[in-house]
Parts: sequence; C-alpha cells; structure tokens
Amino acid sequence: MIKQDNYTFNRLVIAAYRVPFSLVKRHHRTEPVQNSGGLVSAMLTLSQRMDVYFKANFAKKIAWIGCSDHSAEDFAELTPKMKNIEIYPVNIDPKTHRNYYNGFCNDTLWPLFHYFSSLSVFDDDYFDSYIKANQLFLDAVEKAIHPDDLIWIHDYQLFLLPGLIRERFPKANIGFFLHIPFPSYEIFRMMQPEWREKILRGILGADLIGFHTNDYMQHFLKNVRRILGFETNLRKISTENRIIKVDAFPLGIDYDKFNQAAQSPAVQKNIATIRSEVGTKKFIFSVDRLDYTKGILNRLLGFEYFLEKYPYWHNCVIFNMVVVPSRDTIPQYRKMKKEIEATVGRINGKYSSINWRPIIYQYRSLSFDKLVALYSYSHVGLITPIRDGMNLVAKEYVASKNDADGVLILSEMAGAVAELGEAIIINPSDRREMGDAICKALEMDEEERTQRIRQMQIRLKAYNVFAWTNDFLNQLELIKNEQRQMEVRFINTDIEKIIIHQYQQALCRAIFLDYDGTLVSITNLPELAMPTSRLIEQLHRLSDDSKNTVVISSGRPKDFLDHWFGHLNLCLVAEHGAFMKRPGQGWTVEIELEQEWKQTVYPLMQRYVERCNGSFVEEKAASLAWHFRNTDADFAFVRLQELKEELLEMMVSEPFLQIMEGHKVIEVKKKGYDKGVAATHLVQQKPGLDFFLAVGDDRTDEDLFKALPPDAVTIKVGAMTSSAKYNFKKQDDVLFFIDNLLEQ
Repeated sequence: MIKQDNYTFNRLVIAAYRVPFSLVKRHHRTEPVQNSGGLVSAMLTLSQRMDVYFKANFAKKIAWIGCSDHSAEDFAELTPKMKNIEIYPVNIDPKTHRNYYNGFCNDTLWPLFHYFSSLSVFDDDYFDSYIKANQLFLDAVEKAIHPDDLIWIHDYQLFLLPGLIRERFPKANIGFFLHIPFPSYEIFRMMQPEWREKILRGILGADLIGFHTNDYMQHFLKNVRRILGFETNLRKISTENRIIKVDAFPLGIDYDKFNQAAQSPAVQKNIATIRSEVGTKKFIFSVDRLDYTKGILNRLLGFEYFLEKYPYWHNCVIFNMVVVPSRDTIPQYRKMKKEIEATVGRINGKYSSINWRPIIYQYRSLSFDKLVALYSYSHVGLITPIRDGMNLVAKEYVASKNDADGVLILSEMAGAVAELGEAIIINPSDRREMGDAICKALEMDEEERTQRIRQMQIRLKAYNVFAWTNDFLNQLELIKNEQRQMEVRFINTDIEKIIIHQYQQALCRAIFLDYDGTLVSITNLPELAMPTSRLIEQLHRLSDDSKNTVVISSGRPKDFLDHWFGHLNLCLVAEHGAFMKRPGQGWTVEIELEQEWKQTVYPLMQRYVERCNGSFVEEKAASLAWHFRNTDADFAFVRLQELKEELLEMMVSEPFLQIMEGHKVIEVKKKGYDKGVAATHLVQQKPGLDFFLAVGDDRTDEDLFKALPPDAVTIKVGAMTSSAKYNFKKQDDVLFFIDNLLEQ
C-alpha cells in the first residue's frame, strides 16, 4: 500500500475530453453509466479508494471537467451515485465539436501521432475549433477550481489548456499527461508551424508533463529544442521564466481488482460456460477497439499464416477476436470493419470444418465479468497493435491469470512492452513472426509459462494505478518546490529595491558583467552580437561614476572588446581572463601564451566541423573554441561527447590544457586562469570595495560567482540552477535592471 504524506494539494481536478459518466434513462429514472476508456477506469478506481491512498486533508472527491450534452444541474442531482466524482460539464456547440473532436483531434492529431501521417487532414477550420474548444474548457476550469487544487489535464484533446490556464492563473498547480505516443520531430513538424508551436507552448503551461515511455518523452524534448529553442537538461526544460519537468510514468491498472475478480463466482461461472463451449481446444483471445492503430487485419493475417504453416493445430485451436465498436459512423472505420469481417469470413471459409470454426469474431462490448473470464481462461493473449501509447489490455490479461497459465504475445510497438518484457515480443507487420509466435506460445511448457507470467505480475502489482498516480503527484510536488525555490531567487521589485539600496549606500563598488547572453542576446554567429546604443550609453554612465569599477568579463577576443568598449572607462577581461585591460592602459597578458598545442587541437576540431554541419571553430589568441549553436541539438550532443573523449585522450600528453564547456561551445585553453581568477586579481588591486555585483548567463560565469565574497550580489540570467544568489528570467531584464540602477 502506498500512502502519501507530503502533498500540499488539497483537491484533485481532472480535465479530460469527456466526463466519466453518461446519463441514461432506465425505468423512468436517470442513471449514471460509466463510459469506457483506460483513463476513466483508472481515475474512477482511484476515486473509490481515496481514503486508503491519500492523507486525511486531501479531498476525497475528484472534480472532473469534460465534454457532455448534459448540464451541471443534471449531474449534481446524481453526485451521490458517481463514486466520489463531481462533474463540471463543458458544452460545445455541434459544429465546433464536430470540427474539434472528429476533425482536429481524430482526423489530424490521432493519425499523425500514431505515425499514420498520410491519413492526417490539415484543415484551418479544424484548428480554429480546437482553439475554441480548449477555451471553453478554460472557462469551466475557472468556475471549478479552488486555491491549492491540483489540475491534472489529460491527453491530446487538451494540448492548449495548460497554457491557457497558466496565463489566467500563473500560480496554478498543473500536471499534463499524454496517453498516446508523442511523435518524432520528423513527423510532428509536418503540421503547420503555427499549430505545432501553439501545441508545444500549450503543453509547456504545465509544471509536470508525463508520458508513458522514455521514447515519447525524448521525442517531446527534441521537438521543444528544435521548434521553440528552449534548453533541456536531462528531464527539465528551462523556459523564459520557469523550470518544467518531463518524465515517463507508465500507466498502471488496478491489479488486485482484476486478479481477485478472476476468482469471483460470476467470473468462474462465465469460465465454466466458455470451457463447455470450447472443450479441449486451445483458446486464443484478443480484444480491441475498432481502430487502424490496433493492427486487427495484421493479426488475422498472422493467425492465417499460423494455420498454413502448422496444420496439425487444425481442429485444436480457436481464436476469439472481440472488436469493440468505435467511431463506426466514420467512413474509414466502416470500411475497415467490412475488411475485417471479409477477412474473418475468408479464413473461416478456407479452414472451417463441420465441427470447427477457427475464428470466433464478435463486434460488441463485453461486461467486466465476461472480459475477465476470457482473460483468465485463454491460453494465449494476442495483443498486437501497430502503434499504441500504452495498451492496458495487455496488463489486464496478465493480472487476470491468477493460475499463471497463459502466454502473452505483445507487439513491440505498444508502450506496455517496456514493462512486459517476458511476453513473446513480435513485430505486428510480420505475419510469419506472428504465426510462429502463436505456435511457440501454444507449445510452451508449463514451467516457462508460469515463470513468465509471474515475473510480469510482480511488476504490475508493484506499479499499479495508485503507484502511478502517487508517482506523478510526488514528482509534481517536487517540481513545484523547485519552482518555489527558484521564484525566491528571481529578481522581483522587492529584491531589486534591496540591491539598489545596497548599491546606493556603498562607497566603492565592483560590477562584473558578462557579454554574450547577458548584455546582448545570443546570436547564430558571434560577430552578429553587437552592442546597442542603449547598452553603450548605460556602460558609459555606470563607468563614469567615480564609485564604480565596471568590468566586462567575457570569452570574446580582446580586439572585439577593444573595438566596442575600449573608449569607455571600463576594465576589460578577454578570453575568460587571458588578457586584461584597465582604464587608460594597454592590454596585459595574464598567462604565458603558447601556440604549439593548437597544431594538434585545431585539426581535431576542424574534423568535427566537417562531421557536424553548422558547427565552426573560433581561434582566439589563447584558446580554441568549437561552436555548435547552429546545429541540430541531438546530433551535436553526440558529436560533442565524441570530441570530448578525443580531447581527453590527447590531454594525457598535454597536461597543461583544460576543457571548458559553455553555452553550446566547448573550448580548450591553458589551465590556471578563468573569470574567477581574473576577478580575484582585480579585487585584490582595489582595496576598500564594499559592494560587489556580478551578472552572467554561462557555465564560465560560475567561476566568477564563486570567487566573489559571500555578501556579493550574484545574478544568473535564465531559469537555471546556479551558485549565484539570484536569477533574471531573461536577458532583457539585465538592461532594465541597469536602467533602474542608473536612475537612483
């Protein structure tokens, strides 16, 4: 049992496409009937056991926001019958709903995200309706939420909602979970640029973003890097003003519910009925919603190959294939249904005998007891989607095998495969592999069958739907705490007033400023990052104050700094401390310049320019830098690791050199100097300093922050962790801050 003691959230608010119940009239009374779907089942199961799994002051009712044709009043009357769920319906007019759900959600996003891009329809009216529908969800959220609620948004129908809520409620606690695959960059960018950017920014309104698998998470991170340009570090994204966490949370099931149900009298009665009808024949079972992603036709062809190759199994096996009705009003789905039925008829016509029909095809929904009975009795579970976000059917099948007698055949394209490695894993497009897998499963000895099932059951029991929920909420609490800590570090009006007061009271000040990413924005080419007239004027006014010693400490060459700032009353530190220029003096060399080592390093870096399109080498007087700011981030990361390995090997014979990593650059230079060393020298030469200010955005600025006295005001540009005391949210904040200093 997993209990949670640390949540600061008071209530769970679910936002999903539809509400968990339909209202149906029975015997002149309206009754709530549970809708189908993995999310609905998981959340309703959770709602029934809130007392067991969550602390006392965590509200025991879930507020659920979703589409419905009924009013809030209709649901309010039936709240006692809805298993601790309070419903807040979203009413969408028919035309908007048609373009939103059947259109953008299921004609655009669903096929694209499942890699059926040729089936995607890119219609502007669809997207306009998608925006409108998400806005209607925002209106419902605004009516429903209380302070300290956790808003947990689910799935592709609501990609824009996290961002909309964040704009309206900046401090909201927002989690987002995607229940389908997130596609690769090559697939995702097939959408219009405006659409894909709005979708990504919408998702990034959440504090925590969850996916079923690590692969989906990595695809999302790459799209964020490539399309929005945000920095990602491990599983965190640094946006303009927040840190967002991204992680994998494979959705679990209520393991005990299925495992215990298999022993219930109702299920045992259904099993007895199946056994009497099947007799001694081996029983293969599959159940899927009608959808082209489920690989139903491929499954039939795989079973047909099994019958062709292994004729000795004729009359000895039955394949019960259940297809649950779904979207059969859509022409494409109706066509698929006809193809399935025609294929079933052809295979049965080819192999049936008077007393044997190899395929029992059912186009219907199943009650829970009948479903568990089929899971429990079947000798083989055949779960072979072409592409599936998770596939809970596979997990339910394993959980229902409390006698451990059965074999799971699972598609390698299902998200569940990461947790169910003891299944027989197949490619759903390979009919031969599938046919052979069926034979292997039927002929597997009992000991191996038991061992495989037991291993999977242990895993599923441990990470059930409650552990999944608990894991997600824990991680959301952690990232919210980190955000709160970071928020304290962000320079706000109150902190700025304190710093300005310290500045005013001081008699002798030292101000250290980085250049790229601090005083100017990062550009694709370093030479394009030129100072503005505004910046020149600010530096002129700062440095003309007799109380100030202003230092520009940069990795730039001395010629660049001299050209733009040599006429000002500034200290200039070039190449991270290799060269220094004091006001009214010439440049001094702070290290012994040796050039021989470049003859080895330059060709190595140049080779990586050739191997990584868009990268370039910058040669400075005391160092060599390989820049990769204009390259694909993922490809550059691989090349960066390779280059670092070669440089480290080379440095065995060149121990006086060191590697220094910065913002999308790796630099080789001599040991013994950095921005921190340069700052220490300047401070030592300037007695009486009583105020220190340092601002920078790069890893190289960490040396500077650490070198200054403990009472120094140190500020990192960007929403990143740092040894600095404070953070600016973005580069523009630096210039506004300098303006405010100068106004005093």
